[in-house]
Amino acid sequence: MGRVDSGRRGKDLRIGDPERERAIRLLGEHFSAGRLELAEYDERSKLAAGARFGSELDGLFDDLPGPRPFGELAPATTRPAPSVGNIALAVGAVALLLALVVVARPIGLMLLLPTVAIIWFMWRRR
Repeated sequence: MGRVDSGRRGKDLRIGDPERERAIRLLGEHFSAGRLELAEYDERSKLAAGARFGSELDGLFDDLPGPRPFGELAPATTRPAPSVGNIALAVGAVALLLALVVVARPIGLMLLLPTVAIIWFMWRRR
């Protein structure tokens, strides 16, 4: 195996297929907008397909306006923290489910699945 460069940081980290595919898709958008000629698009797409590091992808977009391959990637991959409303909904749902099961056992057990489904849909919609 070759020499490992421990000084690589940020965009010089190795990339995978999802990053290469995103870069090729963005190049296609620039081609569709008329910013790249066919030969330029073809050459840059080949370079993107063979890229190993993020800096190689960024270099393909130096003379193009956004979006860039790494400009929007980080925020899209992180999940936002649950809101106070979602947490309150979950706590209330657990209390309701416990009350249904303890107080009205046969009815509570029959209502358990629809209640969980309603809570799940409400949680996802927020």
